[in-house]
Formats: sequence, C-alpha cells, structure tokens
Amino acid sequence: MKIRKIVSIFLTAVMLSTFAGFGNNAVFAEDNITVTVNGNKLNFDQPPIIKDGRTLVPLRAIFEALGAEVLWIEDEQAIAAQSGDTTIVMQIGKNQFGKMTSSDNGVMYDLDVPPEIINGRTLVPARAVAEALDCSVNWDGNTQTVTISSEKWIDGANSPTNAYIHNGVVYYSFIYQPYIYAYDGTTTKTYAAGGAPLGIVVNGNKIYYINKDNQTVCAINMSNGERETVFARLSEIRDFSVCGDKMVIMGFDGDTQNAYRLDLTSGNAEIIYTRPNKEGLFAEKESKFSLWKQYLFVVESFSPLLEGESSCKILMIDTETGAVQEACNIKGTVTKLSLKDSSYTHRFNAAMAKFDNDNAYFGLQFSSSEDSSSRNNTKSFTEYLKISLANGAMTEITEAEFEGAQDLSANITGEWTYGSDKSKVYRTNTQSGTTETLLSGENYYYITNDARWVVVLKAESAGAGTPTATIGYKTAEMYVMDADGNNLKTINSYNNSSNTSSPTGEINTETLAPEACAVCGGSGMVTCGYCRGTGKGQTISVIGMPTEQGCTYCGSTGKRLCPGCNGSGQK
Repeated sequence: MKIRKIVSIFLTAVMLSTFAGFGNNAVFAEDNITVTVNGNKLNFDQPPIIKDGRTLVPLRAIFEALGAEVLWIEDEQAIAAQSGDTTIVMQIGKNQFGKMTSSDNGVMYDLDVPPEIINGRTLVPARAVAEALDCSVNWDGNTQTVTISSEKWIDGANSPTNAYIHNGVVYYSFIYQPYIYAYDGTTTKTYAAGGAPLGIVVNGNKIYYINKDNQTVCAINMSNGERETVFARLSEIRDFSVCGDKMVIMGFDGDTQNAYRLDLTSGNAEIIYTRPNKEGLFAEKESKFSLWKQYLFVVESFSPLLEGESSCKILMIDTETGAVQEACNIKGTVTKLSLKDSSYTHRFNAAMAKFDNDNAYFGLQFSSSEDSSSRNNTKSFTEYLKISLANGAMTEITEAEFEGAQDLSANITGEWTYGSDKSKVYRTNTQSGTTETLLSGENYYYITNDARWVVVLKAESAGAGTPTATIGYKTAEMYVMDADGNNLKTINSYNNSSNTSSPTGEINTETLAPEACAVCGGSGMVTCGYCRGTGKGQTISVIGMPTEQGCTYCGSTGKRLCPGCNGSGQK
C-alpha cells in the first residue's frame, strides 16, 4: 500500500471527526521555547507556541530530526510522515490523527489541539507527534524546554499477570496459559507463546516476553506468528528491558546474579554486571536494578551478620559501552555484642528511584540497631541522593527535594495514576492527590492503562492466596474501560474447569494469509530518500567541468530496500 493510499484511508476517517476551528487563543511564550531531539537543539524559522496549555512545534522539523520523511498534500491540507514501517497522517484543523504500522491496520488518536498553519509552517502538539513515533517527551515549564528522545526503554517485568498497550492494541496473557492475546477494540489475535508468557512488551513488529516454563526471552513476529528464542543464558530471568535493537536482561545463573546486554540484530550477548560473592552476609543476596536512558543503575549492598563494615553502593553502568562508574558508597559498621547479637548503623532495606532528563534520584532506606536481639532497638531512616546523568556526580538532597523531583519513568496519563487494592480499582490525581473509585468489588486487579483504556482483571485464585502468587486462576475475566471508568467491556474470560478462554472476535494467527507490506505495497523496494528516486548524486568538478555523479546510497537505481519489510514485500 503506497503512502498516498494510506493518507486517503486516514483522511476519510479524519473527515468524520469534529472540526476544531481556529481561534485567537494561541499564546506565544514570552521567552523562546527550546526543543531538543536526542540531545540536539533544533532551530526553527517559525518558533513553537503554547496554545490551550499545549506546546505546538513545527512538525516537519521534528519529524526530520527523528529520521522520518515528510510529505505535504496540498489538496487535502494534510501532512504525512513515514519512519520505517510507521506512517503518521494529520490534517489541518482536525482534532484526530492516524497512525499505521506493519503490525496493524491503522489507529485513530485524539488531539487536544489540532494542527494549524502559522507563517507557512504546520504546527502540531509536540507530545502527540513524538509519542506517535514511540519517543519519550518531557516539558520543563521553568526553562520552557521540550525534550524529545527516541531512546525509549520498555520494561518487561517478571510479572505473572501482565498486559501492555501499544499502538491502540492491548497485549496480555493469563497466568500459566501458553498464549498471548492482542485486542484491537474489535477482534483478538491469538499467538502461541510456547510456554507461560511473563512481562509482555512490544517493540517494532515483535512481541517480547519471558517464557516462564524454560526461563528464556522469546519473540513472536506479529505478521506471521513465528516464534524465536532470543536469549537463553540464565537459569532464572527476573526482568528485561528493550529499546530498538538493544535489550538488557537481569537474573540468576544458579546462585550468581548477572545482567546481560543483548544485541537483537546480531544475537550477541555479554555480561555487564555480576554481583560479587560475599560470605557471612545478613540477608542481601541480590542487587536491585533500575534502567533509565542508556544507564543501568545497580544498588549493591552488603552487611555482615555480626562484625565488620556494611556497604551500599550505587553503580552506574553505561549499556552502550559497558563502562561502570561507582556513584556512591554509603558505609556503616556492624559491632559484635555477643555470640549471636550485634549493633549496626546502616543496614540496607530498600530503594526508591525517580528519573528526569538530567538526573537520577534515589531514596535509600536503612535500619540501625543498638542491639539486634530486640526489634524495639531498631530504627528506620532514609537518605536521599541525586546522581547526574552527565558525569555520575552524586549530591545529597533533602526529602522535600526528592518528593518534588519529576519522575519521567512513572506511568502517568494526563494528571492521573491508576491502581487497585482488595476492594476497588481507583485513580489518583497527581496535582490534588484526590482518589476516585472507578470499579468496586473483590478480586479486581488493575493491570495497565494508556490515555484510551484502563485494563482490569477480575480473577479467582485456583489455590490459597492471590492468583499471581499461586498456581493460577479458577476463573478470570479481562476487562477494558475508558480512563474515567466508564464503558466497561469484557474482552476475554477463562475457566480452569474447561481450561479454555473466550477472547472477543478471536483470530488465530496461524490461519492468517501473508499481507503485502504497507510501506512498499509488496514490491520490497522504496524510493531512495537521498536522491528522491532520480538515481543522481552530487555534481562534482572534473577538470573544471561540472560532472554528474550517481547516487551512492541506492547505486544510481533510485530505489532502496524497504525498511518496513527489509525487502520481503510482506507485512
């Protein structure tokens, strides 16, 4: 399917949306708004503006900085951008835009503020544009800065009950059932996982997950349902994160805790962290991990049982180079009082972490005791630290500074966070702290959310305790509802007595016929972006005569392998 045909499909849908119109409520910032993309400051001939509380930026400059090709359709007053297998279409004055990838048939998204033309440039909401290409976005009101990064790590925690929303599709599984389901709002595709899938994430056109049955990381190609093992070097995988063609995996090889860096293109994996072996420890048998941007932060703690020096280190590991920097080392003492008891000053208990574009913030929780034989002598306290992402420098901060720090790693939708307890599913306003109940009743579990959907599970355990802590479900039902808790809808139900589930509009991926690539229309080739299909390169001077050269990027053919299908022609 060619890009103009994609544009036509989306424009038909957009025409049904409400015309937002243009008002005089655009407010230019008093100071210039700065926009950086992957650390590079952009220069604009038309400055960004703030309108209705949203920052609007020149679309072409942003997309091209992110490596996308941009097309302006004059007749439709629309602009389309293509990056790899992703196509974005927006129309002037319309409060919706369309997005299509090789793994879906197109999704429509709402815009708070529609695109508009100012001084011959198309301005669009910065967050919508960047997030459409799976980038992270941050707005700093103090410095009037928009920060956009295409290096977006996606966590796949080792959680039995899990779901992940990507491009308007909910991917999820039931505990210990060897399937991954993908619900698009109407139908459900069912993928065979080859084992119980944990920590589902989607990256590119693949679903990545931990196979609990054999402790490997696997990937399913969404276009044909084919499954492959991408990592199998640990006896127990605790967590993984993926970003583009990179992955970091944490877990155990026997009793040894390791972290690996994996190149998904070559398949090469190397250890970037191994926890040192220490004898005579009190309780600390493993390190804690946090991943932000390209840095893996490791909280590594040791504390002897009766006598010696305790230590709590934060290591900053560059996943690109493998370089390790010790950001801090908080030491304490353990003094023997008797045959079994001691006193201690800094025994590590837990860590809290926050991240923004410049710093990592940690709250390290410790305990101290004048006599370990009595719990009444134990006191808890927290020390707060800030670590610069630029150079690893550590600064002590106050609790107020930690609480006031922005956390870009948190899953915040608008002004809301979502959660659940034993009696309800709720949301909490990050500004006011007000909590609203969205769904009442026992056995409801909040799973995940985006701006469109909140995913909720209602499950009865097949054994004692919660479903996630035992052998699985006796019965289970997966729901979606909107962000306000309305329009509750069942998308799948499971009954252990029959060992079956009933997903909405199920489509088995093994029955799907191959589809043509949406980027190249099945040809496997696209127009060379450098020479625009002419096959001509730069003109050079030969003996004073201007001489035309062939395009070195496409070999003068004017065509290159399609990035959406790598030349196969299939979706």
